[in-house]
Amino acid sequence: MSDLLPPLLPRSPHGGPSSTAFSGLDFSVNSNPYGPNPVLLEAVRNADHAHYPDPAYLDVRQALADWHGVSPDMVALSVGASDLLHRLARAFLPAGSKLLSLHAPFGELERAARLQRAEVVVVGELPAALLTQTRLVYVGQPHNPTGRCLSEGERQTVADACAAAGALLVLDLAYAPFTEVSINYQPSTIALHSPGKAHGLVGARPAYAIAAPEVVARLENLAPAWHLPAGTAALLQKLPHAQEFLAHTLPQVRRDALALAAALARFGAVEHHGTPYMTLEVGDGARVPRELLALGIKVRDCTSYSLPGHIRVSTQGGTRDARLIAALQEVRDG
Repeated sequence: MSDLLPPLLPRSPHGGPSSTAFSGLDFSVNSNPYGPNPVLLEAVRNADHAHYPDPAYLDVRQALADWHGVSPDMVALSVGASDLLHRLARAFLPAGSKLLSLHAPFGELERAARLQRAEVVVVGELPAALLTQTRLVYVGQPHNPTGRCLSEGERQTVADACAAAGALLVLDLAYAPFTEVSINYQPSTIALHSPGKAHGLVGARPAYAIAAPEVVARLENLAPAWHLPAGTAALLQKLPHAQEFLAHTLPQVRRDALALAAALARFGAVEHHGTPYMTLEVGDGARVPRELLALGIKVRDCTSYSLPGHIRVSTQGGTRDARLIAALQEVRDG
C-alpha cells in the first residue's frame, strides 16, 4: 500500500519568518522594502470578504489577460507561486519523468517533483537537446539566489527545444520586475508571475501564470473550488492599474542594492545582477547565519541551493543595510 502513496518529504527551506520569534532585521526575504503598494493594499482591505466570489474569477482573469495582451483562458490564478508549481508537477510530471532545472530550482518545485517520483536534474548550462523523458524545464528569470538571467535569444532557444521535445518551459518571473525582464508568450512556455515581491505584499500571496489554454485548463482542473480568497483576487484584478508604485520605488531599490553589493565586497566574493538580492561567499554558510542571528540579523544560508559557503541577502534600505555591514564586521572580527 505504501508504494502507491506519495513519499513523505520534509518542507523546503525558505527565507523569512519561522515559528521561532524574531524581532531583528530580516535580510532573507526578497521583497520590496518600500512596500506595501498602498493601491493594492486598499484593494485587499476593500474586497468583499462576506460572500463567495465568482468560482471562475472571470473579472480577475479578464483584467490580467487585457494587461498582458492574451485571452482569459491563458490565465491561471493561484495563492502563491508554490501552489501553481505543485499543480504543474501533478499535471505534467508523471513518475519516472524528468524536471530539468537551470541552476538549483525553487525548492517548492523540486519538492513537488519528488512527491511525484520524478527525477530532478540540475545543470549549469542548458543542453542543445533535452534529456529523454524531460517534461518540464525550469528557468528563473532572474534566478534565485544568483540573479543570473538568460538573454532573449537564449530563452527562445530553450523554448524551441522544449517545443521540439514536447516539454514545457517554466519561466519563474518572481523577480522580473526588479530587472525589467520582458517575456513573449509562446505555446511551450509557462510564465509564472508573483507580484507580491515587487509590490511589498508577499503576505497576500498573489500569483498567476500565463500559458497555453490547454495548460491552463489542466492547472485550473487541479485547483479546489474558490481557491483564491477575496482579498488576493481583488489585488490581482487591480494590479494592472497599480504600477506607479514600482516606478517610484524600484529605482531606489536598485540604488540600495548596488550600494550594498559594493559594501559587501570587502567580506568576500559577491554575485549581483541587478536584483534586490545577492550572494556573498563567507566560507561557512551555516555558521555565519547563526552568528548573525545572535546579533539580530537574519540572512539566507544558500546550502539548499547547492551553494555551501554562501549566504543570500536582500537590501532593506540604506540605514538598515549599514547594520548588516556592521554585524558582518563583528562576526569576522570574532
